[in-house]
Formats: sequence, C-alpha cells, structure tokens
Amino acid sequence: MASSTFNGPVRSENGFKTITKNSSTGAISEFSHMNSSGNLFLKGGSHLQYAAATGYGPADLIVGKGGSQYGTVNPWAESSTQLFPLGSELHYGSNIFRYGQMGSGAVTAGKLVQHAAVIANHTNMTATATTAVGETAISVETSGDTDITLNQYADGYLWVNDANGEGQTMRVKSNPAHDHSADPSVVITTYDPLATALTTSSELSLIANPHTGLIVAPATETGCLMGATVIDMTASYYGWFTVSGPQALLTVGTVVVGNICVRSGGTAGGVAPATDNVLTEVGEVMAARADTEYALVWMNLQ
Repeated sequence: MASSTFNGPVRSENGFKTITKNSSTGAISEFSHMNSSGNLFLKGGSHLQYAAATGYGPADLIVGKGGSQYGTVNPWAESSTQLFPLGSELHYGSNIFRYGQMGSGAVTAGKLVQHAAVIANHTNMTATATTAVGETAISVETSGDTDITLNQYADGYLWVNDANGEGQTMRVKSNPAHDHSADPSVVITTYDPLATALTTSSELSLIANPHTGLIVAPATETGCLMGATVIDMTASYYGWFTVSGPQALLTVGTVVVGNICVRSGGTAGGVAPATDNVLTEVGEVMAARADTEYALVWMNLQ
C-alpha cells in the first residue's frame, strides 16, 4: 500500500504494528507493536531523536544496543566521525552510557575521564552592553588573548557568574571565530533566552560541551567526572562512556566489596578506597581486585 494521508486521528481497536515483507519468500517480520493498551514494544531498541531547532538544543535518548536507525549503536565501538549529539544517553541492560569525544590523548579501557578544563580568558567576561530579557545573542568582552574557533562552544554553556543576572545558565547554540587582539567583543548565541537582564557589571563565563575533549581524569582535578572508558579509545575519536552500572575500573590501593570507591588522588583514571569525603564518589565496589588490577564497580555518576 502506498503512503496515505488522513485528516483526523487514526484509530485501531487492536493496536498497530510495523512490519517488513521478504520480497522472495513473503515472510513477515515484525519490528514494532503498539498494543490495545498503548504499550509500545520494539524489536531492535528505540531512539528518541530530539533535533536542534530555534530555542531547542539536540538531545537523544537511545534504548538498547543497536537501537537506532540513524547509526550503529554499540558501546564497544568507536568512530572517527560523530554519529550522535554529544551527551546522548544510551540505556543497555543495567548500564547507562553517554556519548562523547576523547581529546588529544588516547586512553585504554576502564579509566575515568573528565571534561576539559575551562579556559581562564573565557571566564569572568563582562557583558558588552545592557542586554534585555529574552535576548539570545549575548555580547561579552573576552578577558585575555585566547582566540575562539568557530562553534568551539556550541552545545556548551554560558553562565552569569556575578552581578546582575547571576545564576543564569544558557545552552550555547553557536559562536563565531574570534580574534581577541582585533576586538575583545564576541557574540555568543544561546538556545535559551535571558530571564534576567544583564548590565555592563554582569560577569559571564563559558564552558565547552562537557562531553567533548575528554581527558583521563588527572590525580589533581581540573574538572568533574564524565564517565569511564568502555574500550581502548583513540585520540579525538567518538564513543560511549559508562556513567552508571557495572564497569571494570583501574584499582589504586585496596578497595573493599560493598564499600564506596572514589576518584584516585594519586593515579590518573583510577579509583581508590574512600578514606575521606574530599574526592568524587564513583560508585560501590561489586568485586574487589588488587592494586593496579581492575575491580568491578557499580558506577553512580548519572
């Protein structure tokens, strides 16, 4: 049957099914089924794709390994090109993953990663002029001679850190390439409008999408944890990072089953026993292993 257009709701007493028919054998394969109670069943997983639009940034939710018609969803694979919006969420079994990109360094499996550190000259920037409520094109004065590349901050965040309008956080839609030495002013375009007006006393800061430029979590923190590597990752490649559920992680010291483990303060990318409450809690130890081996941890970074 060819495509049909209906004016009004389409109704069925016994649900709906999506099928394919084998052209040679005539065999029918069912891919999705919505029953008479409204419950949706999907053979190959599902992908709720939320495309970017004016006022709305992209955000994808995927259920099931392989559960997308837009690209192969496999947490145990990487790619040189971006397949999904950064930060996309994947649910598979007991695990939750986030889609991200490694920075300039490669990393092996089972290591904690953190977002790239903020750039000092792109923080504490004053607003160029009074900016009205509802505005999404916000001009700021960069703090020093660190240039900005085209869309370096796309899908990152601009926040008001001091004075008028402080406490607001807006998702960045785009930014132009910017040469500070030519003109310190740069316009950052956000998806989200200002809810409180800015003045020239307002101070603003930028951070890139926290799922891009990921680095092995250093012993001395320069950012917060974004997950853990599932496989050996190539520098600048894209892939999935565990944020919740069971994951083998590099062990530093003696961890104990049932106890909390934290980000290691001595070895990059590792977890250590929780001896104080200063370091970031990663999760609970499911199966302990010796120092320098890999313990199984129920991660809880979601």
